[in-house]
Amino acid sequence: MTPMFIKEPFWNMTYSWREAFYISINPKDAMVPPALRKKGLAINEDIAHVFQDAVKEKEKIGQ
Repeated sequence: MTPMFIKEPFWNMTYSWREAFYISINPKDAMVPPALRKKGLAINEDIAHVFQDAVKEKEKIGQ
C-alpha cells in the first residue's frame, strides 16, 4: 500500500494541473491510471537505463 500513498498525490496533481504530465518508470510495474491516459506515460525499464538514454540524447543535441 505504501507506493499508492506516494503515487496518488502526483496523479491528482497531474489530473488537476493543465500543463502537468505524469511519467512512471519501473521495470515491472509502470502504470498510468485510466484517468491520466492522455496525460501520462508508463516506461517499463530500469530507471538507470532511462537516465543513460536521456543523457546520450542530450549529448547528441548539444553537438
